[in-house]
Amino acid sequence: MSTEKLAYNWNFDDQGTGPAINPMENAPAASASVQQVLADAAGPAPAPPTPSPTLSLLPVGIEIDGKTVRDAEIRELTGADEEAIDRVHRNSLKFFDKLLQLGVVSLGDAAPSAAQLKQLYVGDRDSLMLDIRIATFGSELEMVGVRCPGCQDLVDFTVDLASIERRGMPEGPTTVELRDGRIATVRFPTGEDQEHILAEADATTGQTNTRLLERCLVHIDLPSAGIRVAGNADTARKLGIADRRKILMYLADNAPGPQAMDLTVEHDGCGAEVPLPLTVADIFLDL
Repeated sequence: MSTEKLAYNWNFDDQGTGPAINPMENAPAASASVQQVLADAAGPAPAPPTPSPTLSLLPVGIEIDGKTVRDAEIRELTGADEEAIDRVHRNSLKFFDKLLQLGVVSLGDAAPSAAQLKQLYVGDRDSLMLDIRIATFGSELEMVGVRCPGCQDLVDFTVDLASIERRGMPEGPTTVELRDGRIATVRFPTGEDQEHILAEADATTGQTNTRLLERCLVHIDLPSAGIRVAGNADTARKLGIADRRKILMYLADNAPGPQAMDLTVEHDGCGAEVPLPLTVADIFLDL
């Protein structure tokens, strides 16, 4: 797999990943990319995975009945699951919603509802999907034809998905310093937020950014004047572009969950560090 072909990216305005397709900005292209990945995956069946634990620890967790639940149980996907997935239209969000509904056995002590799976932070959803992939196909992912930035050779690598770092919530308040002494309090997006942002398939970049900020901007404070403005669509539209970008980049740079976009490997041939940014779609190439 060449990293030139696809990057399925929930990280908003991430500027360093090459030809990434951001489904919040271009849902049709994201859906088409997922379809292409699945089409390219046809070929010999993958080797059976080594036994994998079915316990998954959520990086953040979800509140259920007044308690924060971080323990989840996942399972290997079966042929029946493959048939069910094949019946889902290859819309990116519906596709991954279906994977979670099939592969997550429990959150805490009970089977999760579809609503609870959507209430999970994006980082927790990505972590569960990573564990489902490992349980189904094993932890190794072959990446074929990756161009080395040092010597420009096309090189094959094998990535151990189990080694990917999983980051929890940042310590301290999730705030961003804006211009003129204002402070924005933000929260990280959930599956419900993704659904809201993708509701308008033909939305422009500016509109999708507003829809994200409408959901994830809690409020803006001006401490010197004792003023607090609630976060909503109107507040998001009134923000300067620089402040909007600063909030979006904070959400991308500090997002909890698997840090697969930060993967690098050394090319033995020339010694150069080769970036191998992985995404949720990439880890399901075998499906």
